[in-house]
Amino acid sequence: MTESDIKGLGRETTDLTVGAVSAVLTAVIDGFLLSRIWRWAGQQTSHEHHAAVVQTTWLVGAVAFTMLLGAAVAGSRSTPQRRWRYAMFSPILCQLLLVVGLIVYLMVNPPRFSIPW
Repeated sequence: MTESDIKGLGRETTDLTVGAVSAVLTAVIDGFLLSRIWRWAGQQTSHEHHAAVVQTTWLVGAVAFTMLLGAAVAGSRSTPQRRWRYAMFSPILCQLLLVVGLIVYLMVNPPRFSIPW
């Protein structure tokens, strides 16, 4: 068998690259979201602190769940690089779908603003 007969030659590097870029994008997006959740950490009341803990738990849980789901979708017969790519791309896809869902919700139910004068 020659090198030209091997299917998918070189895809491992691409899978690793896409997985790494997806992981960095997930870290940046989640870092931004966590900075918004915890922006006034020292000045929060106990109720606000509890709400921030709950929001952080939901965010970390959603990312962990989608990573496991992505690895499961890749399957056990795929290469480790392919499982890494699926596991790292799934949280990005989930977060983008949440943003799209929020936009659709706001388009269907637009907020009402009132001008005081």
